[in-house]
Amino acid sequence: MIPPEEYKVLKSFAERIPDNDPGAHNNLAVVYYNKGLYEEAIQELEKALSIDPNFTLARNNLEIILKKSGKLENKVKELAHHIDVEPFDEIKTLELADTYRKLNRYSQAIIYYRKVLDFNPGSYEAHFGLGITLRNLGKYDDALEEIKKSLEIKISPEGYRLLGEIYFNKGIIDLAIKNFQEAIMLDSSSAEAHFFLGFALGEKGLHKEGREEIKKAIQLNPALAQFEPNLPIELKEHKGYLEFLKEQLGMPRSSVNEFQVHYNLGMTYRNKGLFTEAKREFEEALKFKEDDSELFASLGEVNLFLNKLDDAHNYFSRCLELDSLSVRGLNGIGAVYLKKNNYGQAKTCFEKVSAVDKAYIQGLANLGLAYYLSNQIEKAVKILNSAIEQGSEDAKYNLGMYFYKKGDYEQVLKIFKDDSIDSNFFRGLVYAELGRDDEAVASFKNIISVLPSYAGAYYNLGFLLMKMGQFEEGLSNIRRGMEIEPNYEKEKYRIAIAPELYEYGLYYTPTKIEEKFEGKLVEEVEEFFPTLEVPTPQDYIQEAENLLKKNEFDKALNIIDEALKLVPEMSEAVILKSKILFHAGNIDDALNQLEFFTQRHPDDIDSILALANMLKTLGRLKQAKEKYHNLLMIQRDNVDWLKELASLSSALNELDDALIIYNQLYEKNPNDVSVNLGLLNIYLKKKELEKAEKYIDLLEKDKPEIYDFYASAGLYYLEKNERTKAKNYFERAVELEPSKPVPYYNLGIIAVQEGKFDEACGYWKKAMLLSPDEKLASKITHCLNITMEMMEFLKQGI
Repeated sequence: MIPPEEYKVLKSFAERIPDNDPGAHNNLAVVYYNKGLYEEAIQELEKALSIDPNFTLARNNLEIILKKSGKLENKVKELAHHIDVEPFDEIKTLELADTYRKLNRYSQAIIYYRKVLDFNPGSYEAHFGLGITLRNLGKYDDALEEIKKSLEIKISPEGYRLLGEIYFNKGIIDLAIKNFQEAIMLDSSSAEAHFFLGFALGEKGLHKEGREEIKKAIQLNPALAQFEPNLPIELKEHKGYLEFLKEQLGMPRSSVNEFQVHYNLGMTYRNKGLFTEAKREFEEALKFKEDDSELFASLGEVNLFLNKLDDAHNYFSRCLELDSLSVRGLNGIGAVYLKKNNYGQAKTCFEKVSAVDKAYIQGLANLGLAYYLSNQIEKAVKILNSAIEQGSEDAKYNLGMYFYKKGDYEQVLKIFKDDSIDSNFFRGLVYAELGRDDEAVASFKNIISVLPSYAGAYYNLGFLLMKMGQFEEGLSNIRRGMEIEPNYEKEKYRIAIAPELYEYGLYYTPTKIEEKFEGKLVEEVEEFFPTLEVPTPQDYIQEAENLLKKNEFDKALNIIDEALKLVPEMSEAVILKSKILFHAGNIDDALNQLEFFTQRHPDDIDSILALANMLKTLGRLKQAKEKYHNLLMIQRDNVDWLKELASLSSALNELDDALIIYNQLYEKNPNDVSVNLGLLNIYLKKKELEKAEKYIDLLEKDKPEIYDFYASAGLYYLEKNERTKAKNYFERAVELEPSKPVPYYNLGIIAVQEGKFDEACGYWKKAMLLSPDEKLASKITHCLNITMEMMEFLKQGI
């Protein structure tokens, strides 16, 4: 509690806030929140939202305070009790689903949204809420389907705006723009739609139009102007637009290189199950602050999920050096010991957690598991029950697995009574053991309808169906399970880290378990289907590459999307999808696909190279050069990339920059053909033939059979007026690369010098047919016109 005098000052300040200023109410709420005055903070935020319902920052702050104060949890209990009494109350069921979504308990939210749709398939609110939930989980295709269904029921600007956001996240910028525009047509006063449209237009390079849209957004909602100091409207770099929109979609931006920004973004990635990305951001945060125990705990946790146990142990140890009473550190290092089968050390750590903070139920749940794995069953059951009473889902799962392995199915059914994913799973296992196959099948199908990535449901459903004689369908489900989780184990136990990470499943699998499935059922599989040919991502990639070679772009895209469903962040698949889009003529989407991926994975060399090559092919040499600069930040002495950078600098007529790089490479290897060619071409451009001579002499000794050498040598001798030598070199260049226009152009110049005007015109006409660039085409046209006029003049003279 704060002193009464301070409280009076705050209240008097609140009375002076203008009634129409949502930002002031939001800021006062933050002050109240920091002082522990949650009720007052909630009141101020509700005032802010009554003035401006689209004030995203205030809405997010309100949800944070409601969660922190436990009000949302209380609301869940009240609603759940009401629904137990009146199970067909659509409004309350929808409200419960919305509340679960706000608590980031997405699996539960999905269950209740689907319940609403079961008894009212025409519920706009349920389809829309389900779409938002799936969007938050990164299931963009499923989210699109739900939002489109909501729009079939009721046209709304919010629906089109959300479609635009999802398309933007998928990198399909044209469709994002189209949907933002649809939202604005329905509600021209939507500041958010104008705001998003502005940044989407910026992604397409339409900066002027983008600035206009953002100005409109700020006029409609002045609170949006607060973003300007951090992100100017004039921002033109692709990364800036993406990072800003990440923040708008609930992900803090990382454009400012500070500890808190990277830490917040890391926590956002962590809570969404993107552990590799979270690790990267936490490591960035570590550069700014090396004495933050919470940061080391977070690094330990993400490394646990990535199964990097030694790294996790080191980070948790560092956390405990800084704060010996950190429950996250103690719980985390205990989890590492558990994964390494060191039950004694694990128990010691988890007991310390309970001693420090009895309310930290993750430690209590893990302590029960450690006792169980140590075969101290009675004590384990007592501790697990205690954790369950305090709300631990992990303890509930582990106790259920104990009773299931024991064969006490009655106890399992008593524990799992609700409609959660875990309850359906355990009921399915028990029904299968009791011979109630139809009920077991229904339970596993329920899981799949809500969470299509749940491998255990597919495996168990598959074997059940095969047991029932439905072999084809059974095999199909087993294959799907193997695609998701090739090494599935039925007996595994949950390690508790944090409630928000529950659905990402950190498991402990006993080493004594060798059999993956029931022996009898395995025999049935081997009898009817001796080998299970499960498509891997590489299989899909190979098929997509074959279709690309046949120019069957639509089919290729469908196939590569199958690979990406299995491994969404697979570099090879993302690169191939971009190539398919590129060859199909969808240039912007191809580039955006790679831009987004390289921003998420800034150290992925293959994707940056693919993007650089595309930009180079398109003639966007400055952008390609920038990508090679990025690559050299990863490997500063990579000779191939240095050559590319020098070549691009030369092509951009940045000759001094190119010369510096080539000279450095020449010192390392004076016999490198490409380096000598690069230096030769620079001195030819500078008209410094004496300096060029050194490199032409070296190249002529080896005479490499490559087009670039013969074309450059031809230019050198043409500049020296040695026409015969020049002609021989250009003719050989034509033999090696008959589709290049430059040698034909220069052969035409030589023919004119020899007085062979018809022959010159023939060369130049060939050059024009080979699609020269604009500058060369202009030169050729000029030469043709002058030569034709001269020929006409000479004819008249005769």
